[in-house]
Amino acid sequence: MFTNNRYIVALFLLALILRLAYLVEIRDALYFHTLILDAEEYDYLAQALIEGDWWLTTHRTYVHGPLYPALLALLKLGGAGLVATRLFQAVLGALSCVLLYAIARRFFPTPTPLLTGLMAVGYWPFILYNGELLATTLTIFIELLLVIQLVRCTDRPSYWSAAGAGALLGLLIETRSNTLLLVPVALWWLYHRTRSRLLVPFCVGLCAVLAPFLIHNSLVQGTPLPSQGAWSFYMGNNPAADGTPYARQGIDWQRLEILPYQADTAASSADRGRFYLSAGLDFIVDQPLAYLQLLYRKFRLFWHAFEIPVSVDIHFYEAHSRLSYLNLFGFGIVAPLALVGLVWNWNRWRQYGLLYGFGLSYLVSGLLFTVCARYRLPAVPFLMIFAAEALRQGALSLKEHQWRRSAALTLILGAALALGHTGVDPAQVDHLRSAWLQGQVHMRNQAYDRAERAYLQALQAGPDADVYSSLGAVYEAERRPREAETAYRRALALASDHTRARLNLGNLLRGEQRFDEAKVLFLETLTNDPRPAIQYEGHYYLGYLYLDQRDYLRAYGSFATAVEAEQRAEGLYALANACHRLGRQDEQIRHLRHTVDLDPEFAAAHRNLGALYLQRGEHSLAEEALRRALQLEPDVAIAHYNLGVLYMRTGRRDLAQTAFETAEQLRRAGTSP
Repeated sequence: MFTNNRYIVALFLLALILRLAYLVEIRDALYFHTLILDAEEYDYLAQALIEGDWWLTTHRTYVHGPLYPALLALLKLGGAGLVATRLFQAVLGALSCVLLYAIARRFFPTPTPLLTGLMAVGYWPFILYNGELLATTLTIFIELLLVIQLVRCTDRPSYWSAAGAGALLGLLIETRSNTLLLVPVALWWLYHRTRSRLLVPFCVGLCAVLAPFLIHNSLVQGTPLPSQGAWSFYMGNNPAADGTPYARQGIDWQRLEILPYQADTAASSADRGRFYLSAGLDFIVDQPLAYLQLLYRKFRLFWHAFEIPVSVDIHFYEAHSRLSYLNLFGFGIVAPLALVGLVWNWNRWRQYGLLYGFGLSYLVSGLLFTVCARYRLPAVPFLMIFAAEALRQGALSLKEHQWRRSAALTLILGAALALGHTGVDPAQVDHLRSAWLQGQVHMRNQAYDRAERAYLQALQAGPDADVYSSLGAVYEAERRPREAETAYRRALALASDHTRARLNLGNLLRGEQRFDEAKVLFLETLTNDPRPAIQYEGHYYLGYLYLDQRDYLRAYGSFATAVEAEQRAEGLYALANACHRLGRQDEQIRHLRHTVDLDPEFAAAHRNLGALYLQRGEHSLAEEALRRALQLEPDVAIAHYNLGVLYMRTGRRDLAQTAFETAEQLRRAGTSP
């Protein structure tokens, strides 16, 4: 399969050069060093693995498969940062171009393989996603390896090759669960080519790799497959669905996430999954005509030229990368040509069944769930093969003066171009909202002036509750409370159920001692949004409102309710403060110890623990806590002073004198918090 080394080396080097040039080009781009959305989630999971959470009990596991976080963790352990990880993915992307060339060479004659390889080398979305910390690059690489392995099973059948193919498919499923749709394709191919002799070793290899994943999900989550699949199913199949996924933020995401909690069926991930699956099926049964219209819309979206963003700000990169202009064969060209190739070669579908199955399985996935650029990208390698073959067939027809055949190919191409360039309004399916996302990154980096400009730019497209809510947060950070209040109220006027805007407005009013108004907003939030994270925040903020009013008993109750909803270090620390006000020292110590267990770098909790132990004469514990506090925050005068008191009590006068002097210097310098 890997013949003609000259082309292989040339394709690899050209692909790698373009990908490295792209990384150089975007090295100072807004998103290069700030991970957002799914990339941030993957990085979180990788860090959890490094820190010893091998079981990955976090709920975020169910959103993303474990293989890519495991790869990121290995790279991190090897010292790789964001740049090195992107370099690694650039190599994977270049290798994928070579693998695709080899696959095309196995099925089609010259020059189809070379055309396919060249398309992949310069395909802009491939280059773009090779530079993103997402599982897409790994998914494409593994699926191409799998196709080569399946072909090898038929060319040189052996039990080991079949088991290897099964193992690769298991790894692919652990990267993206929707690739389960490839199981029947692989089984059909092996049965069609070898009858039943390789099915058993293939299934053994598949189960050996997949079993730990399924068992983990069953034990931790309650279902073998990630419940996120049911969420995605409902997102793509409900009365308000438009066929696309929502970005993991904003009011649309909130409204979907809140549904099982409002129905009181959200006790576990499995329960929430059952709710979404049932609700999606109810829509299909109750509104079959609307469902068929939605299926047609998804079909159009899958073949349309527009790259629907969901977790990557595609259009930002298009505007900031010159390499995007080299994308001569974008999806708007590849897809129509691929349709020509798919239709023209349909009478040989058994011969090319593996390519048909792999390519069109992602169309089936889109019809079942949702369609976006990232989700359909793994189908593109197979579409490229048929697109290149369509070009070869067309050139051959013209060369041999086969005018009827040429006319038929042209007619199919015209229909395919119409399918790919009409029927979809990009503005209606772009839920990412580039300017809004850019503003959030600026906000995270505390570049408030840039964030404000980005949000105001986003509002030029029309009123948007999410943007107004974010704009209010910017104004608040810039200490412009009146403008912040106006922005929050505009957000609520556009979306009265906008939880984040209501919580932020409540906090703003609490800071201005408008306690009655703030309390109403917090209570409305707690009533309307039963999600545990929001119940935590609502009670947490309400607790501080009561602290401000010196109603310590109610503050204690609110903080206690908050930590019942979610165990967070900040909530436990606040509960300890309420205990301090109520004179409950033993309970205060217990909550502070729990705080530092959850967050070992919570300096204030260590500092308060040290002071309490000092009061109780537990000097060894006090010294340990105070030293830890000063390791984390060395410029806090009171910690040095308390440590000096401890040294005096334990007869270490020289150390005490040094600690007192340091505390006094910090007080005089005014640098101590």
